[in-house]
This record gives sequence, C-alpha cells and structure tokens, in this order.
Amino acid sequence: MGRRRKKNHNGLRNLGIISLAVVVGVYAKLNFFNGDFQMPNINIPALFHQTSNESRITEEVIPDELPIPDINKPSTEKPMVKVFFIRQADGKEVYKILKKENNSNKSNVEYAVKTLLAGPSRYAKKKGAYSEIPASTKLISVKETPTKIIINVSETFENDNGADSLYKRMYQLIKTVNSNTDKPAYLEINGHLVETLGGDGLMIKQPLNGSSLDD
Repeated sequence: MGRRRKKNHNGLRNLGIISLAVVVGVYAKLNFFNGDFQMPNINIPALFHQTSNESRITEEVIPDELPIPDINKPSTEKPMVKVFFIRQADGKEVYKILKKENNSNKSNVEYAVKTLLAGPSRYAKKKGAYSEIPASTKLISVKETPTKIIINVSETFENDNGADSLYKRMYQLIKTVNSNTDKPAYLEINGHLVETLGGDGLMIKQPLNGSSLDD
C-alpha cells in the first residue's frame, strides 16, 4: 500500500511539471513570438565610450563647448617673423631661416628687416649662421602705405665685397621682406631708389621679388 501512495505522488508531481511547461510554452508563444516582444533599452555609461586612441582622435567638440573669446582682452600671442641668414652645409652655402617672435610694436616686415641688419644672434653664429650684409648697415626708416613698403638703409649696405657678396645680401633682404609682407617692397639707400648696387653695378629690378636679381 505504501508503494501505491508513492507512485501516485510521483504521478502528481510529473503532472504538475507538465502543466507548468505548457503554461510557460503558451506564455512564450504569446509574448516572444507574436512580434510584440522588444529588447529593453540599455543606457551604456559614458565611461565605455571613446576607449580607443582612434576614437579619441576622431572625437568632435561641440562648438558651444568651446570657450568664448573675450574681444575686449588683447591677445598675448606674438606674431612670428622669418629672417634669412647663410650657413655652410656639406661644403655648400645654404640660406638658413631664423624664426623669431615679434615682441615689438613694429610691423612684421620692419621688425624682420631690423633683425636681419643686426645679424645672427650669438647662438645662431655658433650654429654656423652668418650674413653678407655689412654689420655697419643702419635701418633709416620703413615707410608703409596701403599699397607699398619703402625700406631705406644706409650707404654701407652696398659696401663692395664683390658681385657674389652683393647678390647674397640682396637675396637675404628680398627673401626676408617677401616672407613677412604681401605688399610690394622697394629698397632705397639714403632716400634714393636703388637701380644698381655696388661698384660692379649689380642691376636691381624693383619692387623686390624673385626676379629682382635676374639679368
């Protein structure tokens, strides 16, 4: 008799399991396979975004997040000028560009020409830089108008050390001027427009540009 009760108990338990499975199956069919089931929205924390170097590089900055410049506060950034000197490299003379911050109240072209006439710094000299422009040359004035620039230097600029030296100093001046202004620039010596330079009569075409020294 004990065996029969145990058998009936097992049968009821199996029946309950089967009934539960049927209920689960019906629920799944109604909810998962009828097209109404949707995956829940998952918010990924910002910590997991932009994890690779590539993603950080391509990250865009929203304009509204950029600091708004104060138009009433003057900029502390100083413009850079380019000045051309000469140095030896592999047995040849090459033109060395010196980049210098314009910390004066002068225009870029005036500050650059003044720096050029002053010659290379002590540090630049140690690096082999020199200038063909006589050290005694003085900058008399730089007159700038909306349409042109007139650079007036002392007569020692044309102290004759040969045609080669005259050519190099003019090239230094032309490259320096053209690198610091887009306006046409003219060279004067003691207030007179230069047509020829030095005893050898180096022809100068004005305004100063890449073809000024062409024969």
